[in-house]
Parts: sequence; structure tokens; C-alpha cells
Amino acid sequence: MNFFTYKDRPTPLILLMCFFVFTDLHAAVTSEQAEQLKNELTPLGATRKANVDGSIPAWGQDHYDQVSHSKWLREIEKEQPLVIINYENMENHKAHLSIGLQKLLTSYPDTFNIPVYPSHRTAKYPQWLYDNAYKNATDAKISPSGEEVTFAWPGIPFPIPQNAKEVIWNHQLRWKGLFFKLHTIESIINRNGSFNLIRNTLEVYSVYHNINRPRKIDDWRYTYYLSYIKAPSRIAGGAYLSHETMKPVINPRQSWIYLAGQRRMRRSPVVGYDAPTFTSDGLRMMDEIDMFNGALDRYNWELKGIKEMYIPYNNGVLQQALLNKEDVLTPHHINPQFTRYEKHRVWVVDSVLKPGKEHIYKRRTFYLDEDTWGIMLADIYDESDRLWRVPQRYAVFYENVPVTLTALDSFSDLKKQNYYIQGMPLGQIEHFDTPPPKGYFSPTTVRQRMHR
Repeated sequence: MNFFTYKDRPTPLILLMCFFVFTDLHAAVTSEQAEQLKNELTPLGATRKANVDGSIPAWGQDHYDQVSHSKWLREIEKEQPLVIINYENMENHKAHLSIGLQKLLTSYPDTFNIPVYPSHRTAKYPQWLYDNAYKNATDAKISPSGEEVTFAWPGIPFPIPQNAKEVIWNHQLRWKGLFFKLHTIESIINRNGSFNLIRNTLEVYSVYHNINRPRKIDDWRYTYYLSYIKAPSRIAGGAYLSHETMKPVINPRQSWIYLAGQRRMRRSPVVGYDAPTFTSDGLRMMDEIDMFNGALDRYNWELKGIKEMYIPYNNGVLQQALLNKEDVLTPHHINPQFTRYEKHRVWVVDSVLKPGKEHIYKRRTFYLDEDTWGIMLADIYDESDRLWRVPQRYAVFYENVPVTLTALDSFSDLKKQNYYIQGMPLGQIEHFDTPPPKGYFSPTTVRQRMHR
């Protein structure tokens, strides 16, 4: 793959990145380097200026108020594709396609295509997150192993990352809202196109983003996560609760399972890594929730660089179409008619399973959007180093938060020729600007709520 050599970055950053890609230092950047977040780089660490040919525009979110930003999003949804990449013309576009997208084009030449639209850098965040990213550049710390994050202000901990693990921690600790409830649909879409929907509710509190959170070295919880099934009735009532950790090796996540039939909340063994999620029939692992989560200790991580790529982006049309699932959930993959891809700069991170460690995935390559730090695509390889699965995140901007999250995540299995989805139809997110009541995510309180 042809990666940038950071020629579009200012000279100090070129030297910084080239140095740290090949070292294992974990100190914060200097105050002089952090100043780049106020001029050459965006407040979260992306390149401000456009690319050479203008196909990726300059960042200008500081010029949009909420009304004009909302109007802009509505105009984007009316656009037509610049090009539709298919099996016949993919050779002309391979430089900007992930290995996984190329494989989907060759595996399903008659049905899969990639509609490429004009690129728009629509990610917009509250000013306090920008301010905290600037402070984190010099204040946030990571352990020598890269497994623990400390002294981070609420927000992106490493806006000028020095290694692959800091990039992945940026993904895990990015802004997703303070306290929100998502009403999702989930399903396995079989090879013949048949599927049965599961309706699930997720409640998430990012205590890390509580601006009143004390910044202490012993902080370890960063997210409280609760998932419970609403339908179909034959499996409804069960729940999974977890307390996510910024120190997953020292303080592993804590998790509990609510058994509806017994009306009991039972402490669960640590659930993570390659344990299958409860509703995916093995098509998504626990560490693939939110595309990747949890401890980094089973893999060797390498920062490959920054690359211009086509990624799913601004998928408002797809989110509206989810109200009519049969049109969207077609055999083998999401109906391309409703998808939107744009060219963006992405951080490319490769992970290879360590000798002696266990995971069903031998290698994974992640592609993270520079403006949001969210993973948008991944290539996943089996133990024989063959491409196996292709996760995609169809990102969309949620104006009421504000945040860029997902309209739908899909996980394509190239061997079984089926895929799993988790999506949020339009209007199915509730966001709250204040934290939940104290103890809301305690096992006792959750059991009482589930019982009612």
C-alpha cells in the first residue's frame, strides 16, 4: 500500500512521526508540538488543509454554527455519486481501496459496488473537547506497555499520536456522547437473503467524558455499558452489563449477565477478546463491538502511516432507509444503492497476534478516520493469513449530540458468504447532557430495572 510520508504535515510533525514509528517511547509531546493543534492541525489532530488535488477538502468546522451545519448535512444527502466503483473498473481505483473492499468487489461482482460521493469533513465537536485535546497532548500518559492510559482529560488522549497503541486508544476514548440510549436492530443475513431481526437497547455512560470527573492516576472505568434484548419475545429479557477499563491488564473489565428466567444478576467471567457476541452467531467477537474495544495485549501493533482511502461516510440516506429493512439487507452485503463512500485521510494500523497468544484472528488492519479517530473499515485474516472478514462502519453525524457515530455496522464473512449487522434507524438515539443517577449502572440497580 502507498502511504503518505507526512509530506502534507508541517516539518516538525514529519520528524516526530518518523521518529516515533520506529521507537517505543511513551512520553507526551512538547508544548511547542502541541501548538500545531491551533494552526497546521485541527483541534483533534487531523490535517487542516485539503489534499493536493482538492478531493479531500480543508477542515472548516469552526465556521459552522448548528443551523448552517444541519442545512449542510441535508444538502449532502441530495448529491449524486461522482463514480460507482465495480468489479469492471476497480483497477482504476485500487490505490484508494482497502483489501477488504477489493475482495468484496471480486467476490460479488454482480451485486456489490462502491458509490463514491464528494468528500465532506462534517465531524463537529463541542469546544471543550477541543480544549481538552490540546491539554492532553502534553498531559495524558500511557504506560510503557501501552496498555494503560492515565492523567487524561475528557477527550482524545493523544491528538498527536506517537505509536499505534495511542491511535487505538484514541478510537476507544473518542467522544461518543456523555449518556445515551440506542435502540438498535441486529440480524444475521443469510446467503439467500433471509433474516430475523433482533431489537436491542443499549445504554451507555461515558464517565470518562464527565467534565467533573476527577483526573486521578487510579481512575480505570471509562464507560458503563448495558445491553438488553427487547424482541423477539423468545429471547427477550436478558441483559449484559460491563464496566469498561482504561487499564485492562491491571484492572480487567467487570461484567455481569442478567438471567431473565431466574431474575438473577450473575457475575460473568471476563468477557472479551474472541468471545462471540450473544446475538451474532460467531460473526462478531466481543472485541469488535464499536469495531474494536478492550485490551491490546494479545497483538503486536504497528502504525503503518496515513493514507487517502474511500471509506463509508455521511450515510444519512442509509439511516433513513433502515426504516424499510427489506430494501437494505440484501444477500451477501448491504444494498449499495443506499450507501455512500467518500475519500478521506485515514490512519492505518496493523495488528498481528503475538506468539503464544490466542485469538481466532491472526491479523487485523484498521482504518481510522483522521477527523473522528473512529475505525471505519477493517481487514481481518484467519490463522492461515487469508482474508476472512470485512467489517464496515457506515458513519453518520448525529446533530443532537453532536457526534459522528454509526448508522449501521456490517461484518461480512467471506467464507460463509453471510454477514451480521447492527444498525440504528433514524430517530433511535436518545442523548442526555447530564450523567445518570448514582448507581444507575450497578449490578443491583440493573437487576431491579430488568425485573420491573
